[in-house]
Amino acid sequence: MKYTLVNARTKNAMRLQAIGNVQGTTAGEIKKGDILMWNFGSKSEVLEILNETPKTITIKEKQVGASYIGERKMTKSRLVCILK
Repeated sequence: MKYTLVNARTKNAMRLQAIGNVQGTTAGEIKKGDILMWNFGSKSEVLEILNETPKTITIKEKQVGASYIGERKMTKSRLVCILK
C-alpha cells in the first residue's frame, strides 16, 4: 500500500500527523474495499457503505491489525487518504 507525499500547496493536499502532507481524495469517492490512512499511520478498511445522502457518507470500517469494527460519518467534501 502506497501514499503520495506532496507539497502543502498541491491541490487536495492534507496533513496527517506523524506522516506529513499527503494527497487527499474527497470522501464521496470512497468505495467498498478501500484502505484509508489516518493520523500516525493508522489504517482502516472500508467494509461497506451504510448510507449516502447528497452531502454525507456513512461507512462501516475495520481497523487494520485490530478487531475494532465501527461506523464513521463524514461529509463528502472531506479529504481522506486512500492508499493505492
